[in-house]
Amino acid sequence: MVTKFPIHNPIALDEDKTDETAEASYWDSLTTPKPLIFAVVVIIGVILEIVVHLILNVSVVYINFFYLIIVLAGLWYQKKALWFALFFSGLYISVEFLQTGNLGIEALIRALILCLVAVVVGSISDRIIVLQKGLISRNTQLQESRRALVEANKKLTLLSSITRHDINNQLTALLMWIENARASSQNPSMLDFLAKQESLVHNIERQIAFTRDYEEIGVHAPQWQRIETLIESARRTHPSRDVAMDVALDGLEICADPLLEKIFSNLIDNSLRHGERVGRISFSYTRDGPALTVVYEDNGTGIVAPDKERIFEKGFGHHTGMGLFLSREILGITGLTIRETGAFGMGARFEIAVPEGKFRFPAKNP
Repeated sequence: MVTKFPIHNPIALDEDKTDETAEASYWDSLTTPKPLIFAVVVIIGVILEIVVHLILNVSVVYINFFYLIIVLAGLWYQKKALWFALFFSGLYISVEFLQTGNLGIEALIRALILCLVAVVVGSISDRIIVLQKGLISRNTQLQESRRALVEANKKLTLLSSITRHDINNQLTALLMWIENARASSQNPSMLDFLAKQESLVHNIERQIAFTRDYEEIGVHAPQWQRIETLIESARRTHPSRDVAMDVALDGLEICADPLLEKIFSNLIDNSLRHGERVGRISFSYTRDGPALTVVYEDNGTGIVAPDKERIFEKGFGHHTGMGLFLSREILGITGLTIRETGAFGMGARFEIAVPEGKFRFPAKNP
C-alpha cells in the first residue's frame, strides 16, 4: 500500500505562519529607516547643543537626548550610527572647549560612552537584520516544502483510494467465484479449501479497511467531542440486547482526533467478540490532580498479564490485530494514552489518560 506522509493539524500550521508573519512585520517596522523623523531628531539635537549648552551653559540634562538619537541611528542605520555618535561627540566636546578653554575628562567620557552605545546598538541591530533575513528565507523554504508535501499527500491519497477501490473490486469478484465453486462442489475437502480461501479474502478486506482508517489519522484538526455521544453512536453499530451499558461521564468532552469514536467502537467490539461472557459494559472517569482518566470496563474473561501490552501491537490478536494499535495511534495525536489494567477472570479494564487542557465539562460550567 502507498505510504502517506502525515500532515498533522493544518490549521495550527496556518496559525504558526500568521504569528511568524506578524513578528517579522514588527521587526521590519522597528528597523526600517525613517529619514524624515531622524532628520527632525538630529536637528533638535543640534539646536539643544547650541542653545542649551553653548548659550545657557547647561550640559547635564540635554546630553541624554543624544542617546535617543544614537539608539534610533543604530536601529535604522546599524553600524553607521557610529558616524552620528562621532558627530555629536565632536560637537559636544567643541562647545565644551569653547566654554571652558580645555578638554575636561567628564566631556571625553561622555563622548566615549556615546560612541560605545552607537557601536553596541548598531551591532545588535545589524545582527537582528541578518537573523531576520535568515528566518524569512528559512520560513519561505519551509512553506514551499509544506506546499509540496501537501500536494504529494493529495496525490498519494488519491492513489491509495483508487488502489483500495480496485483491490476491493477484485476481491468481490474472487468471492463470487468462490461462491460459484462452492455451489458446484459437494467434496468436503474442496468445501473446506474454499472456506479457507474465503476467510483469507475477508482478512484482506479488513486490512484494506485498516489502511483507509490509518490514512485519516491526524489529517484533520483535533476537536472537542462529547464522549457520551460517541459511545451512543458506537453502541448503535454493535447492537446487543444481552449486554447492559452504563455511562457515567457527566457530559465529559475531550479534545482529540475526529477518529476518537473508532476507539470506543473498537473497545465494545472487542468485548463482544472476545469477552466470551460479557453481560455489562461501563464507562466512567476518575480525576488525578489536573489530569483525568476515562475508564472502560466489562465483566468478561479479561486479558492475561503477558498480553496486556502486546494487544496494542500491530497484528496481534485473532481478528485483524489492528483495532487497539489504531486506537493508540489515534489517541497519541493529541497526547492521550491508553493501557489495559484489568485482572484476568474479572473482565477487561482500559484506562485512557487525558492530560490537563484536553478535557472539559460544559454541562457543569454553563
